[in-house]
Amino acid sequence: MPLNLQQQRLKDGKTVIAVNVAGKNPDIMQALSKSGAHMAFIDCERTGIGIDAATELMRAAKIANLTAIVRSWSKDPTVLVQYLDRQVDGLVVPHINTPKDVEDVVELFRYACGDKSADKTIIVQIETVEAINNLDAIMQVPGVDAYLIGPNDLAYDMTGVRGARTPDVLNMVDHVSERLRLAEKRFGMPADWSQLEHFQQLGATFLYFPIEWLIDKALKDLNGLLGIAKQ
Repeated sequence: MPLNLQQQRLKDGKTVIAVNVAGKNPDIMQALSKSGAHMAFIDCERTGIGIDAATELMRAAKIANLTAIVRSWSKDPTVLVQYLDRQVDGLVVPHINTPKDVEDVVELFRYACGDKSADKTIIVQIETVEAINNLDAIMQVPGVDAYLIGPNDLAYDMTGVRGARTPDVLNMVDHVSERLRLAEKRFGMPADWSQLEHFQQLGATFLYFPIEWLIDKALKDLNGLLGIAKQ
């Protein structure tokens, strides 16, 4: 099948909202689609979602007209191919550090999907100092649709504390964003409400939201509307 509208939207550099669905809840897909999400981010790296649950979520997303994107727990080809064999729309691949890592991913898509590889979305994560040092060479590898900056893991690599927001970490995120923007690459990152405007100004178009962030904001807004103080 050709690229769906959401995949094409990402390629065209338009803003894309990807929601991490957190766990095995296929019923959430229709609500996400109706509320304006573009992609279901099925996270097999930092949740307990296995291959069978991921497959069920992929199918539910497609029924709801959402693009199904899986973040694998590994860049190992034997792991990635399982998702591709189950017809996922695209993959977010972690632990990318070198151009060879990217070349291996792109070649795997060709191997697993054949002529249909052009209809898949490839997103690679930039989340280590090594990846940043190799960023120019990584960006030269054709076939990547977008780059997902991982500020939390990058912070751990730089400071030993995951999620640290030191000036050095924040400056590095800005630096990477600027390099990707100048190279006319599509990129994004997890953008909470305090960072969203800044990330958009940097040029991020792939905006990734854990579903708990959306719930948290909605409930805080509701409590504020009702005049209910936080306990």
